[in-house]
Amino acid sequence: MTGALAGLALAIPLGPMAILLISTTLKHGRGIGIFGALAMASVDFSYAALVFAFGTAIVNLLTGWVMPLRILGSAILIFVAVKIFMDARRSSKIESPDMSNSTASRLKTYAKFFGLTVLNPATAFYFFGITPSVATLSQGTGLFGIALFAVGVFIGSVVWQMGLVFAAQLTKSFTDVRVQHRIQYAGAILILGLAIGLLLK
Repeated sequence: MTGALAGLALAIPLGPMAILLISTTLKHGRGIGIFGALAMASVDFSYAALVFAFGTAIVNLLTGWVMPLRILGSAILIFVAVKIFMDARRSSKIESPDMSNSTASRLKTYAKFFGLTVLNPATAFYFFGITPSVATLSQGTGLFGIALFAVGVFIGSVVWQMGLVFAAQLTKSFTDVRVQHRIQYAGAILILGLAIGLLLK
């Protein structure tokens, strides 16, 4: 239960990865978006297991790396924002039938979202912030406690991410290409704003 709540608390704020997931679903369809959602939840699961198992050690390790992580994260977000903007500008239509049916593209999407979520500063800082509390919970629970918490985080995260995918697909069904492009532009601008805000904190 605690893990599921932690997963939902992480996933619900509309961060850069959520915006990218919505944009990807609008562009390539629900079939591709689902793999992005699974990748994001998988990273949350991995982070949760590490934090639950090695909480105090992680805090001590990352304390001196907060600013470099902010700079790296900001650079990644700027790159993502520019790519969304340019892709929306270049494409004449949102959906590519070949890509939505390609296993290779689904695996590529999973790998892309997994890598970006690992490097996403919002995810890292969230788990960094909850580490002291989780470390207290983890005392004496053993491997079963670690697995239970991590699975809970995965479930909470994947429920929300899948909700975003289906909401984006529903939006796609009731809007035309121009509106979908504008949503992508707005997402790119929002991610850019988040990147700048990350540096100013």
